Amino acid sequence: MRLTVKCGVVRLTKRKRAILEAEYDNLQRFLNGERGVRLYSANRQQAVRYYKRPKPSKEYPLSLRHDLIDLHKAKTFWFLRVRVHGVRGGIRIPIIPHREFPKDAELGESKLFRRHGNFYVNLVFKFDAPPLCRGNSVLGVDLGERVIAATVLLQNSWIKRPRFLGREVRGIRRHHAWLRRRLQERGLKRVVKRISDREKRRVDAVLHRVSKEIVEMADRTTSWIAIGDLTGIRRKTKTKGKRLRRIVGNMPFHRLTGMIIYKAMMRGVPVVLVNEAYTSITCHVCGRRGFRPSQARFRCPECGEFNADLNGAINIARKVERHLGYMPLCGVACEPALDYASA
Repeated sequence: MRLTVKCGVVRLTKRKRAILEAEYDNLQRFLNGERGVRLYSANRQQAVRYYKRPKPSKEYPLSLRHDLIDLHKAKTFWFLRVRVHGVRGGIRIPIIPHREFPKDAELGESKLFRRHGNFYVNLVFKFDAPPLCRGNSVLGVDLGERVIAATVLLQNSWIKRPRFLGREVRGIRRHHAWLRRRLQERGLKRVVKRISDREKRRVDAVLHRVSKEIVEMADRTTSWIAIGDLTGIRRKTKTKGKRLRRIVGNMPFHRLTGMIIYKAMMRGVPVVLVNEAYTSITCHVCGRRGFRPSQARFRCPECGEFNADLNGAINIARKVERHLGYMPLCGVACEPALDYASA
């Protein structure tokens, strides 16, 4: 499997910054048709290999060939050697990774790019995933709008450890939506772009924390992770109101699911994507269909009211628990060929 570690390039001297910017700018000029620019031969070859039809308005990263990447640690900093034109052996640049590098991993093709005047490196590591640990308990995950992830643990049909994770995502989204409207009214388009980048970073920080907590809990309890599959949810809300379409369209369900899957694979935790049909309006106690008087509540005509998100998480977990013996042992298991809607 592959893991990409984003690293910030820090403490560049004036000389190294000038050399790096010259190489980066020359790559853009080369892709725009200037064949005589000074560019390191390997960077030129990678550009021809990867960028077949470059767009003039787009800025492309330097593709670092895996056999030319030299990564080592000196004192408190990691150093990466980047090959550039005119400097024998390249230049060493200090980097700070956003997480620890995986052990016993092999470096693959990586990218060096520039954003808002700062340089970053995406280092790609290739390694063998650990063997999957199969347990008899299931951690159900219901993805929602009010709470990004409601989780519940099912062990031998006992409901344990209900949790609500990522409540703050909704507040971040609402705040930035309000801020965008105000800035657009004043015609401040550049500021709108800047706060959109800030919003994504804030949301991603929450998603990383939530996905880490979910995978760590599943790892501790040797559980399967069952996630409600929301594929096609944006298409289903086309006939709904404008406000609901905006809320659903902006919620990062797919991003969170992807983070959970790759973190789980690194720890050997199996993941199941479950069809969410009717899980939010089916009572987890008696199995009858009910209704939701509000976004946060579910009401069963027989058993009373429950939290809608937890009710959905329990039903998702039970669908997997019911058929554990039929589940394939793989990184991301698909639901078995059973009629889950009528189960």
